[in-house]
Amino acid sequence: LIDEFRTLRELSSQRESEAQKQLEEMKLFRSKMKEVADEARQKDELQKQLHMEYERMTKDVNRTAYTKKIMEIVSNIKKQKQEIDKILIDTKSIQKEINSLSGKLDRTFTVTDELIFRDAKRDESVKKAYRFLAALHENCELVTNTVEETGVILREIRDLEDQIDAEGSKKVLANLEKITEDYQQMRKENTALMAKLKQK
Repeated sequence: LIDEFRTLRELSSQRESEAQKQLEEMKLFRSKMKEVADEARQKDELQKQLHMEYERMTKDVNRTAYTKKIMEIVSNIKKQKQEIDKILIDTKSIQKEINSLSGKLDRTFTVTDELIFRDAKRDESVKKAYRFLAALHENCELVTNTVEETGVILREIRDLEDQIDAEGSKKVLANLEKITEDYQQMRKENTALMAKLKQK
């Protein structure tokens, strides 16, 4: 029984390390996903800005050049969205695997618990093994809960960072629009002043 307990404990440790590795991979995927999403958001904002500039400009400029730039930006955004979708699929796959391993761990504990509990009534050393098993299971649950809580906190932090970035970019865009309007107004005033100077 002690050998079986040790084997089960080693198996449990291996599964915990596999779950930890998969959690690290998930964190890496999420980080990449955030970077790609931020990049896509920036490209989207750049596309909107270029479109607004295009609408304001006189129509005698080379439209094909602007159209080509806009199409390149749209193409890049589509590629980034495909990458985000791929990362989401990978993340879901890892989550399923973690859930599967967690289920196996619980089932293994239940079987081991039943086997050792039956023999613990008769043998003192088996009672100790049973106590160790219970403590090990409790510690595993604590680790799992801590990892899950950490994931939730990290998601909340990412969401708050996204909100901060979005608010910051709104202010930048508003300032850019104001500066552009002021610039257009100055050009009109300069044109009017030049016309007056020519009349004198």
